[in-house]
Amino acid sequence: MSMIEHTTRAFGSPSRYIQGRYELNHLKEYTDAYGKRVLILVDYFFYEEYKVKFEDMYREGESGVTVLEFSGEITADKIEQIAESVKEFQPNVVAGMGGGKTMDTAKAVADIFKAATVIIPTTASTDAPVIGLSVIYTDSGEHVGARHYVKNPDLVLLDTDIICKAPIRFLVAGMGDALATFIETRANLESHSPNYVWKGYCSTIAVKAIAEACHKTILTKGISAKLAAENGLCTIDVEDVIEANALLSGLGVQNSSCAGAHSIAEGITILPPCTKLLHGEVVAFGILVQLIIEGRSEEEIEEIYDFYKAVKLPATFEDLGIKDVTKEEIMSVAEESLKSYWDVEPFPVSAQMIYDGIVMADRLGTYYKAI
Repeated sequence: MSMIEHTTRAFGSPSRYIQGRYELNHLKEYTDAYGKRVLILVDYFFYEEYKVKFEDMYREGESGVTVLEFSGEITADKIEQIAESVKEFQPNVVAGMGGGKTMDTAKAVADIFKAATVIIPTTASTDAPVIGLSVIYTDSGEHVGARHYVKNPDLVLLDTDIICKAPIRFLVAGMGDALATFIETRANLESHSPNYVWKGYCSTIAVKAIAEACHKTILTKGISAKLAAENGLCTIDVEDVIEANALLSGLGVQNSSCAGAHSIAEGITILPPCTKLLHGEVVAFGILVQLIIEGRSEEEIEEIYDFYKAVKLPATFEDLGIKDVTKEEIMSVAEESLKSYWDVEPFPVSAQMIYDGIVMADRLGTYYKAI
């Protein structure tokens, strides 16, 4: 990604973001503002329970609803198949309830019908809900590319009662993804790289403030939020961390860009053990590598390691499930990650630099665990 050559600024965001306990009970009220023919894609894990709930919810009044189950990969063919199956219904609102693939499929189908998009995350594990793009895969799970849309979702609706009941691993992984926001935004600003708004513009003052707020929220409230959620509680700290994971992080990445941390996340998945990890878990390790390569202060790096130790984010090869990794395998990860976003850094990055950063991140992780 080359330095941007103009000074035009741009900022993208969802039209509405609503977060709170039991807010899903008001879904019909919210979708009625956008249209009367509502298609809801529901992740297979929630389908049986919520198909009945949604059909009951829309039984009275003028709105019609079609509820479909979603499972498997998000592929170009599957998007077309879903769109074809509801062609006669002609939805003017498309909602997606579930994880990233369900939400991204809803965005893609909504784009086909030029319908309003409503996103209903069931975990706070990534910043995907608020972003105006879908990541596309093959049937076998290989990454194909991304579809960028002219607008972000019209409504992002988070029912924190549902999110708090998800396994704690998802909330913690979301913290890992969110912690990359400020660190990668800083790299983007220092290199004057374009953001992810439409064709790429200069980043705004707003995104710097958002990224800083995201970082501070995770580091000051993350431990408390984890303890509360583990005990089935939805405290203010939990609500704040959910907002940081979903909204602040999403606004941060779209209005700046990815950098080294996400490059490592994409490269390290060539190692089979890492394919079983959540996105935010591999991003978390990538943060350590990026900070080391950038030569950030010992105080900043130590703060991150201490936080990882407290919430159990991966800081070593052992944490990632990598055993007896060879120098050649680490160099392969470095070379693979070089294909991603290292060009956002404010200086040239080589595969050897990445190799050194990966090994040092593991060594420092082992050191901080022992003290």
